[in-house]
Amino acid sequence: MRYLTTTYENFGVIVEVDSLGERAYEVIGDIDIISFIQRQKPHLVSFDGERAYTEHPEELAKFTHNIKGSYKNYRFIFIPAREVEA
Repeated sequence: MRYLTTTYENFGVIVEVDSLGERAYEVIGDIDIISFIQRQKPHLVSFDGERAYTEHPEELAKFTHNIKGSYKNYRFIFIPAREVEA
């Protein structure tokens, strides 16, 4: 499976990668799909009403891919989350 990524510095430049690794990512995608996944598998995505985040990007992408119906080929865009400065 290939994953779509971008960065805050080059937002909109989409790159396909083979692996994301386990770290925090902001998730760009349809609010209805994110809300559905949050209800079904709340450990995969957190949503504050404005932004969605995940620490399990590959598991989230695989779960989305396995949803039957029109979401089967849906892909999120992942942005490595910025580190919070103290």
